[in-house]
This record gives sequence, structure tokens and C-alpha cells, in this order.
Amino acid sequence: MARTARTPVPPRSSSIAAAVTCLLLVVSRDAITSAAASPKAPASTGGCIAAERDALLSFKAGITSDPKKRLSSWLGENCCQWSGVRCSNRTGHVIILNLSNTILQYDDPHYYKFPNVDFQLYGYISSSLVSLRQLKRLDLSGNILGESMPEFLGSLQSLTHLNLACMGFYGRVPHQLGNLSNLQFLDITSGIYDYPPMHAADISWLAHLPSLKYLDMSYVNLSSVVDWVRPVNMLSRLEVLRLTGCWIMSSSSTGLTNLTSIETLDLSENTLFGTVIPNWVWSMKTVKMLNLASCQLSGSFPDGLGNLTLLEGLNLGGNSFKGALPSTLNNTCNLRVLYLYGNLISVEIKDLMDKLPMCTWNKLEELDLSYNDITGNLDWLGSQTSLTSLYLSWNKFSGHLPLLIRAMTNLTTLILDNNNISGVISNQHLSGLESLEIIIMSYNPLKVVLDESWSPPFGLIDVYFASCQLGPEFPVWIKSLNNCYSIDVSSSGIKDELPNWFWNLVSDVANVNISHNQIRGKLPDSFQGMSTEKLILASNQLTGRLPSLPENLYYLDISRNLLSGPLPFNFGGANLDTLILFSNHINGSIPQSLCKMHNLRALDLADNFLVGELPHCLPTELKPSTGGSFIHSTSLNIHILLLSKNQLSGEFPMLLQSCQSITILDLAWNKYSGKLPEWIGEKLPSIVILRIRSNKFSGHIPGGFTKLDHLRYLDIANNSFSGTIPQSLPCLKGMINEPENLETVFLFGVALENGFGAFDVFGLFHYSISFVLQGQQLEYSKGLVYLVGLDFSSNKLSGHIPKEIGSLVELVNLNLSWNQLAGNIPDQIGELHQLTSLDLSYNQFSGEIPSSLSNLTFLSYLNLSYNNLSGRIPRGHQLDTLNADDPSLMYIGNPGLCGYPLAKNCPENGTSQGQTVKSHHDGSFCAGLSVGFVIGVWMVLASLLFKKSWRFSYFHHFDRQYDRLNVFLTVTSAIYLQKATRFKDGRS
Repeated sequence: MARTARTPVPPRSSSIAAAVTCLLLVVSRDAITSAAASPKAPASTGGCIAAERDALLSFKAGITSDPKKRLSSWLGENCCQWSGVRCSNRTGHVIILNLSNTILQYDDPHYYKFPNVDFQLYGYISSSLVSLRQLKRLDLSGNILGESMPEFLGSLQSLTHLNLACMGFYGRVPHQLGNLSNLQFLDITSGIYDYPPMHAADISWLAHLPSLKYLDMSYVNLSSVVDWVRPVNMLSRLEVLRLTGCWIMSSSSTGLTNLTSIETLDLSENTLFGTVIPNWVWSMKTVKMLNLASCQLSGSFPDGLGNLTLLEGLNLGGNSFKGALPSTLNNTCNLRVLYLYGNLISVEIKDLMDKLPMCTWNKLEELDLSYNDITGNLDWLGSQTSLTSLYLSWNKFSGHLPLLIRAMTNLTTLILDNNNISGVISNQHLSGLESLEIIIMSYNPLKVVLDESWSPPFGLIDVYFASCQLGPEFPVWIKSLNNCYSIDVSSSGIKDELPNWFWNLVSDVANVNISHNQIRGKLPDSFQGMSTEKLILASNQLTGRLPSLPENLYYLDISRNLLSGPLPFNFGGANLDTLILFSNHINGSIPQSLCKMHNLRALDLADNFLVGELPHCLPTELKPSTGGSFIHSTSLNIHILLLSKNQLSGEFPMLLQSCQSITILDLAWNKYSGKLPEWIGEKLPSIVILRIRSNKFSGHIPGGFTKLDHLRYLDIANNSFSGTIPQSLPCLKGMINEPENLETVFLFGVALENGFGAFDVFGLFHYSISFVLQGQQLEYSKGLVYLVGLDFSSNKLSGHIPKEIGSLVELVNLNLSWNQLAGNIPDQIGELHQLTSLDLSYNQFSGEIPSSLSNLTFLSYLNLSYNNLSGRIPRGHQLDTLNADDPSLMYIGNPGLCGYPLAKNCPENGTSQGQTVKSHHDGSFCAGLSVGFVIGVWMVLASLLFKKSWRFSYFHHFDRQYDRLNVFLTVTSAIYLQKATRFKDGRS
């Protein structure tokens, strides 16, 4: 279920902004739309025309779901009194139909507005609307009414306003819209939810709309349009142009030089300019709002900005601009909004602010400099008294918060998280901020000292003091935050008993995070009646049983506490999305009510005392359908299921046949037994990580594993599997090439632990897992998706290693130790260039060690001990750097081996294996699969790894490479840490 909860983060990358903007419905635009009628506008005095009433009733018949009964008033003879309908007082004709989803909620710190999805209409648009020949305004935005935009809308030739934004349409934009010659307002923003965006190869029909003043085609794919500039440039009356994320390319035309009335130009999230903005942009001197965010622009800020003397709002965020602002801004005295977030600005804040003309200092309302490398203190804030919103997060600001900040009486939003601001925040700092609604100071070395009796002189909505010092006593001033939407005091040094008033307070707060403290207390007997949506109580000392959960709650984390007793019979509400209860003392079995939790995406019950089997879901369970009705189904929407370290038993759970969306499945350290079913390959098509280690499974490894195209990590260690390694196993596509849609396939695993609790900007569950590498457990979270591995250790496998294993070029970890494998180690292992850990110990391998192992540039752990290997140990490259303390341990237990690092010398006429041998494998085994990796990129990554700009999610490509290197560094550092510990223990 989509959510509308606010998350306090600055604007993000193009892909995230697309997802956000495509949820936007029409908000108050400007003077163009201010005349739009209210859905409850006065009715015509003469009643409506019968034919038009019938047309509206036909339209109503096409609405298959109206969950909030928005059309309940569509009864009786006079349609002019129906909700959303307005008729002409003179003629009685219907002139306005406004059914937009206008239940809006402002969201993140930039006050985007989102619709309440519960109010959406579902169905289709009836062609009966063509009977409304006098219709001037049609607004159906934000509803889900069909798959494609109807062509017959082009017959409504009286229309002046048409708003079909974010309706889930896909396919071609109908050229028949060009018949609407009277149109002044057109919004067909695309790309909502999981639907593909609309597209157009020809937009020449725009030239037939000479009266158009407002055009928004954001996220309509225009990449096939040969020259998008030409038809747009013919709209000489255009005042607002929004083409965000349209894949538009550079044009041979001279630019939008004919738009002499343009006031708002939004071309963000495109790459049409290359890295430099063309001069025609600076000739558009009527522009008041310019948005070129996320356009991959770079270099210095352009001098041409000074030509836009009427500029009121400028967004250049999410690019790669460097340095200070240009000195040409002297005449931009109307500037009210300045967004420069997510660039490469690494200057002193004083140098940056000095370039803003003095005439803007009493006008600037919104300033966003977040996600840069700006330094300096905050003393300059005293001169910016007109600011309403200030975003400075993820920079290098230092010093104390100045008392002058209390003079900023207009400030509603103050976001300074992730800096190095120190000192104390006291009553005096906040006393004058009478308009403040959002304060985010998290992850600064600040101490918050507010009197117990302090009551804020403002109505706070969001309060974030994570990782600031508030304790050890539980702060009493929180009691006054009874109208808050979000409270986060996690990791704030609180070591106290939970006060009695806490549960009454938070019952009306949507988002609550008090995790990672040492808070004691008992959970209430019931959470019923709470309106809380997200509750994070993790890593405290709370006791009691898990209460039954309220319907509103969609995210609950009480992990790492002292909960006990069984789960309640109905332990999850209908809207529950994520439930995290790992590391408690919960016992009993998992209730049957799990089968009714169709919105649950993540369930983590690991490290408890659960017993028995997972419930068997019957086909009589009801599941809500997309249209709001119910269907019989056993299908669950679980993406992540973590049940490790319990005492669960039985065969591989049949329930999982109903979990075809599952991405991560962890059943390790339980008492499961029997054979793995062949249906794994058919019923778990989306799985990325499968971990069933340390159970009692037996039988052969099913060949169905090779059907799991997205599988990246398979851990079946410490069971009783027998037989051979399947010949087809090296065809696992997820281990051969990195999928192009990796972020989509592994939606949860790449979530950033950044901000509210363990969620990313969309509230996605942040997952970490311990893997056994180099004989020790290592914890992975970010970068987990790049940890590709096979762990078959401690089983009863026999036979050979298939030579085709060289196809799995994405492998990072390969562990086949403690089995009964025999034969030669295949040369093709040397083609696994990503490999950091290779453990083949305690088997019956024979023959020589292939010298191709020296090709493994990232190898940091090698164990070939206790086999029947013989011949000279190869040397060179990476092999000479491994296990520097005692490299002989890698080869111990192989009497036939000789040469360094063993004490046994080889005969002088022995075969030399010092040369690096380049091996090949038969690429036809997995027909059509292309493998390979460009190793040289690592040299660049090594030098750029610690650039803070990489932490900004605009740079997805670089983040991928960072995460790969992060995996390598984590593995390598663990080795040296282990060595250092052994050395220290040996000295003590």
C-alpha cells in the first residue's frame, strides 16, 4: 500500500524524484488554474440537461471502485448539484467536471503535496463524456481510470483546461489532443506507481494549441521525438512549461526563443544540454522560476544567471557544479528560492553567501545547500531573517548554533543534520522561532538542554534529534509535543524508565523512533486505538508481550529487546508492511493469521525461540484486489522473510509457494529437514538471497536452482546434502552478470540506513545479514547486493567441481570446504575476477594447484588445506600477499605440495608454475551468455571512494562501484582485524 507519510530528506536523484513527482496530483499551480471550480461549486438554477445527466451516469457506471463514496451524491434529477459538477447558470450545460483526488497532504521539507490514495477512483473513462459539448474544464487527475489515455477526449473541443496527471496511463499519447484548439491548460504528467510511462514519437500536434499557457508533460517518454523544440516553440503564449524526466535530447533548433511570455521553465532530470547550459536559456528574460535539477551539468555556475533579472526561484540541485556563485547576480533582486543541493560545492559558506546580492537578503525564503562540502560556521544566519526554509544537511558546518537564530521568526523548517555542529541547544535558541514546524538536528555532536517546563512557542510537526545528547534522563519536554507528526530521539544517550505519559503521547504521533537507547519499561497490553503509523523501539530494554497491533500501523521495529511470550493470534493489522522483532525471547509458533497479512512485505523474527512449522494458508483466505474488491487467494506479498536462529522444524515450508515476490529468505540455524522441493525454481522467481545453512536438509541439490535468474547468494552450508554439484549450476544468471535493474530486483537490500530509523527515503526496510567468510561471521548491509556467493560447505557432496564454474564471474565468495569433492581444481576458477574468498579445504582434491589463481586480483582469503594436492605451489601477483603471518596455513595437510611457503623444497627439475596461465572455458555451455568485467575501474574507485558526493543518491553508477569496493574492503579488513587480535592475544 502506498504511503503518504513525510520523510525529512532533501530532494533526491532522478529515479527517486520520478517516483515522488509521479505521485503528485495537481496542486495550486498559479493564476492559470486559480479559476478552477471547486467540486462543491454552486449548482445551476435551472437544473441540468437530461442528455448530459445521462452521460454523467454512464461515466459513473464506468467507476468500479469508489472507496470513499465520492460519487454518492450523484442521485436525483439535478446533476448540477452533484459533487464535482458545475453547470452554466445561463444555459444549464455542464461546464466543469472536477473529480481530482484533492485530499492532499504536504510531505517532505520541500512541501510537496501528495494525494491520499484511499480516495482514488478506479475504473475507466466512459466515452459518454463526448456528449458534454460545452465542457470547459475536465480534471480527473490522480485516479486510476483505464490503461491508455482515451482518444475520444480530443472531441471535447470546448475544453480550456484538461488535467489527466498521474492517472497510471501508459502507451502512446493520443495526437487527437491537438483538436482541442481552445485549450489553455494541459497536464498529462505520467509514470505513476508501477505503470510504465506514456510515450510519444511525435508531438507536432502541440502546434495546434495556440492558446496554451500551461503545459506539463513530465515523465512522458519523448526520447523518440526528433525535434521537441520546434512544436513547443510555437506556443507563443506559454507561461508554464514542465518537461521533467522526459528523456528529451539536444535539438538542432535554435532554442525556445519564441516563448516571450514564459515564466516557469522546468527541464529537470534530462540530459538535453550536455554539461553546459546553452545561451538561449539566458535570453529568456521573462523567466521567474528555472528548474534544471539533475541534468548532469558540471563546471562553474554559469555567468548567464545574471541575465534573468526577474528570477524568483532557481533549482540547480543534483548536478556537479563547483565553486561559488557567479558575480553577475547583482540584479537578481527578486530571488526567493535557491536550491543548490547535491552538487560539488566545497567553499566557505561566507564566500558563497557574499555572492548573493544584498537586495535579496531580506527576500530569500528558501535556501537548500544540502549534500555538498560547504564549510564554516552559522553566524551568517542572523542576517537571513526572511528565511522560511533552511536545508544545510550533509555538509561540514562546524561551531555552535548561534543565539541569533532566534531572530528568524519566519522560519518554519530548519534542517542541519549530518554536520559537525557542537555546543548546546537551549530554550534561548528556540524562543523566537514562533513559526517553526520542522527541526532536524540529527547526527551532530550537540547537547539538547531544555527545561522540563519548557513549552515550545510554536507548533512542531517534525522533531529529529537522533544521535544528539538528550539523556541520561528521558526528556520531559517531549511531553509537550502532542501535535507532532514525527519524533526521533534515537541514539541519544537515554538511560531511563519509560514515563507513564509516553504511550498516551505517541498514540497520536505518526512516526516515533526512540531506538538505540537504554530505555526500560513494559509494553502496554494493547496498541489498539493508536494512530501511529511507524513505531521504532529497537535496541532498548523493553519487556512484556507483543500486543495486538492497530490497523494504522504499517511499520514496527521492537528488535533487540527483552520481549517474551508467544505472538498474539492476530498479531498484525491489515495495513502492516514491515514487522521486525529479531533478537528477543519470543516463543511459541507463528500464528495462522500470517495468511491474512496480504500487505506485509518484510517479516523478521530471527533469533527468538519460535517452534513448529509455518502456517499452511488455505485458498479461502481473502485478498483485496487492486480495484478495491476481494478475491480468493493464498498469495502473500512478502519480499523479505527472516526466520534464522529459532527452533522451527518440518520440511521446507509449503507456505513459500504463496510468496512469489520473496527476495530474501533466511531459514538458517533451525531444525528443518527433508529434501528441498523442485518447485523452488518455479515458485520463488524473484529470490536474490537464499540462506538455509545449519539445518538438517538432505538429498541432492535440486536442479531447479538454475531457474532462479536473480539469485545472488546461495548458502546451504552445514546440512547433509549429498550427490554432485549440478552441472547446470554455473548457469545462474544472477551470478554471471549484474542485472541492469538490480535496484529493482533487490529493492530492500540496497536501502540506505539514512534518516528515520532503518528506512531509506521511501521507507524501505534496511536489511543486514551475517555471512560466513574466512571462517568468521561478517555483517553486511549496504553493498550487500554486490556480495555474490556460493557456500556449500560442511555437507556430503562428492564428484568434481564443474569446469563451467568459471562462468560465474560475479562470484565474491566460494566455499566448498568440508565435503568429499575430488579431482583437479579447475583452471577456470582463475576467471572469477571478483573473488575475494576461496575455501576448498577438507576435501579430496588432487593434482596441481592451478596457477590461474594468481589472476584473482581481489583474493584476500585462500584455504586449500587438507586435500591431496601435489606439485609446486604457484606464486605471483595476489598469491604472494595472502596470509602474510603464516602463508603455509593455506596449504597445510597436502603432503604432495612443495615450494614456498612450505618448508619442503621442490626438485629442481620440477614443473615451474610461476607463469600466469590464462585459461578459457567453453562459453557455449550457457548459450548466449556474455561474461566479463572491466577491472580498471577499481583504480578510479580507490581514489574516489571517500568523496562525500557519492553518498548522494544522484550518482547511482558510482554508488554501485563504491558498494562493490566496500564488500572487498570489508572482507579484507576483517582478515587483518583477526590477525591483529591473534597477535595481541599472543603477546598478552
